[in-house]
Amino acid sequence: MKYLFITTMFLSTIVYGQLTIDSLKKIVAPLRLGYSNYFEPFVNKVGYGGPWILNKDGGGAAFGDNTLYKFDKKGKELWKRKIKDRFEEMESQVVADDTKGNLYVFMLEYNSKVYRGGNERVVCFDKTGKQLWDKNLGAYSALNNPIVSYVKTTEDGKIYMRGHMAKEKPKDGDPKYLFWEGWLDVTGKLTQKTGEQIDWAKDEWQKKFKPE
Repeated sequence: MKYLFITTMFLSTIVYGQLTIDSLKKIVAPLRLGYSNYFEPFVNKVGYGGPWILNKDGGGAAFGDNTLYKFDKKGKELWKRKIKDRFEEMESQVVADDTKGNLYVFMLEYNSKVYRGGNERVVCFDKTGKQLWDKNLGAYSALNNPIVSYVKTTEDGKIYMRGHMAKEKPKDGDPKYLFWEGWLDVTGKLTQKTGEQIDWAKDEWQKKFKPE
C-alpha cells in the first residue's frame, strides 16, 4: 500500500481563527503520518475531507497511521485517538468535520480471509474525542462495497461522499463500476444511490472525483 509522508509545502491563505493550512502543516509534519496519497489535492480546499483540515472552531485535525489528532486554534494538541486494527491492514484516507464539530475519519480496511480488496470504514468522534459510532459502508465483497474517493461537508450538517460501486458480477472479467454517492449524518445513518456506469478513460469522470 502506498503512503505519502507529510513533507510537501502547500501555499495557502485559507484561515479559520488563528490556524492556516500552512501553519497546520508545520504542526503535523513532525508526526510523519502515513495516509493515502490519493487525497493530497483536497488538503488546501475548504470544506473537503483531507489528511489534515481546518475546523470551524478555529483549530484543526489530522488523520494518518490510523490516528486522529485534534488541535486548538493555537496549534496545541487537545487529544488524539487511535483506531484499532481489526484485520491485517488499514489504509488511512481522510478526516472531515460537520457543522457541529464532529469528526469523521475514513479508512480502507483489508480482510484477505474474506475479500482481497478494501472495505470502507468510517469512525465518528465528537469534538471532545468521544467516539459516537464505528461502521463499514458496505460488504467485504467485490459487490455492494462502495469505495470513497471524495468527501465534503454539506451545509445541512451531513458528510457527502462520492465514489464507485459494483452491483452485478459479470460472467467473466472485472465488475462494471457505477458512480456512487452517499450521505452520512451524525447518527451514522447512511443514505446512498448509484448512477451510471463509469468510463475511467473519460475526463468527465476524472473531474467528478476531484475537488471543485
